[in-house]
Amino acid sequence: MVRFTSYSEPSVTLAEDLVNTYNIVRNIEKMPEVDGLSALFAQHGMPLAAELSEADLAAAHRLRPVLREVFGAPDEATAVALLNRVLADHRAVPHYTDHDGTWHLHVAAPDASPVDRYAANAAMALLGVITTGGMDRLHVCVGNRCAEVFVDTSRNQSRRYCSPLICGNRAHAAAHRARRKAEAVPQGG
Repeated sequence: MVRFTSYSEPSVTLAEDLVNTYNIVRNIEKMPEVDGLSALFAQHGMPLAAELSEADLAAAHRLRPVLREVFGAPDEATAVALLNRVLADHRAVPHYTDHDGTWHLHVAAPDASPVDRYAANAAMALLGVITTGGMDRLHVCVGNRCAEVFVDTSRNQSRRYCSPLICGNRAHAAAHRARRKAEAVPQGG
């Protein structure tokens, strides 16, 4: 079950993880084969009734730039319009079910393709982020040579890097080197 009630829910990583399977800065495809898409579904606990196909992989590749556009949208109205289009394009059919003994919301049609299910869940999760935390929660990493997307789940919305341990540390190390270099330059006089 995917929840859509808070920007801090694990479901918000559905969109992040798919978008970040392609590095736009270095033009690197991180999900070139169906096995990569299968692993992404498994990572998010999305069961598959059948093996994924090349058509599923192509559909996931087409979805990525649309979801990336949401992270870089200039305002909420644009982001919501993009996400509403994703819901329509991927046949979202919100309905409640108690298949596991508890009533909960599903947003994809019961017979939806795996990518349609993934798209509908990702769109609903991002809509949840926007409506509970605002667009200020959606970011593109400001790290040098990085453009990964992320949802800022920090309390004070202070994250600037996709990974404080990678891009954040690189930026801090570069700033440190620049300060050291500036200190080493003799002052004219």
